[in-house]
Amino acid sequence: MAVLTNGSTSPLGTLGTLSVAQVLEHSQAANEPAWLTEMRGAAWSAFQQMEAPKWRRTRLDELHLETLQLAAHPHAPELLGADKAAEQGAIFVPLRDALTTHADLIGSKMGQGVPPLANRYSALRAALWQNGTFLYVPRNVELEAPLHIRYTLPAGEQAHFPYTLVIVEANARVSLIEEHISVESATATLTGATTELFIGAGAAIRYASIQQQNRTTYHIGGQVITLDRDASGEWVSFGLGGKVQHIEAEARMQGDGSRIEWHGATFATEQQNLVIVPWLRHIGTATESHLDFKTVVADQGYSVFDGMIKIEHDSHATSTRLEEHAIHLTPNSRSDSIPGLMIDTNDVAKAGHASTSGQVDEEQIFYMQARGINPADAKRLIVMGFFETALSAIPHEITREQVAAHIEGRI
Repeated sequence: MAVLTNGSTSPLGTLGTLSVAQVLEHSQAANEPAWLTEMRGAAWSAFQQMEAPKWRRTRLDELHLETLQLAAHPHAPELLGADKAAEQGAIFVPLRDALTTHADLIGSKMGQGVPPLANRYSALRAALWQNGTFLYVPRNVELEAPLHIRYTLPAGEQAHFPYTLVIVEANARVSLIEEHISVESATATLTGATTELFIGAGAAIRYASIQQQNRTTYHIGGQVITLDRDASGEWVSFGLGGKVQHIEAEARMQGDGSRIEWHGATFATEQQNLVIVPWLRHIGTATESHLDFKTVVADQGYSVFDGMIKIEHDSHATSTRLEEHAIHLTPNSRSDSIPGLMIDTNDVAKAGHASTSGQVDEEQIFYMQARGINPADAKRLIVMGFFETALSAIPHEITREQVAAHIEGRI
């Protein structure tokens, strides 16, 4: 039995037996707006008809979607800082609650960042998201304290699909941390996370995405931040946990003068397969971007950075750079770096990409040993220093310390 969003129960079965009629029935029973019911039905129909995407570097052969069942009691996110946000006129509430009060505003943005029908997994997420978070920051409001979302996949649950929707109006300011965790499980579990952030003219956001799932979880997500005229973003992405991660992430410089500074860190150990597919998409004039990812792999860990700069035809005077740097701690670890550049205009200020990969520098180890530091501590210091730029970008001291401790404990 599965609990519907309005609290009633109805047999749902596994994803392999779920029908379009059931999806529509459950949406209607929850009194969801007609546009959302229609979106869910179209997404589920597409999911049933689509073939799995050909992600050659993402190991999904042991993930059997048809056997997974939705959580009996959808787990609400933990939201930290909601009361202080409300005092300044912002809305920071579970997405399902916001549907009863701000359905039109949600409907105007949902699906405009992450395309629901881009592939089979995005369709699955669009059809079956159960809960999530809605953040709305009104025009000219500056939230000083960072807001924190924590999504947890509890013991005994096989799958959940959290949806984060953020709307920051013109000249507003906000810092947001989105964290995904799960408890240990004896069987494969799935987190299908969708995040859409819309940043208005002259507004600014500091956004941290932190994935720290257990070693049986598949984390397959889509993230898009859309920046309007003169909007700015600081984004930091951490891929640390999970059995397999595949995140398609995009910063979309849509408005003239928009810009983003994006840092990331991936640490794959044991037999983890962690894939990030970040895009910098330039649409407006005089837009700027810089993407800098750091990767560490150890044991038989496998990391993939498949990054792309895309400068659209109508974009002019773009300034952009994408780079990824990797360190291998063991001989059997592997990292693939695939930076790319697609330019459809003749008017570019500057654009470039770079990639480096190698072992820990033995001269650095020797230098530290000569000063009384043992090799293990030397390696730890090098890795932590390597990740320092990304760690320092987390807009909350306690969270920053927790992530650093998590990384340090795995070296």
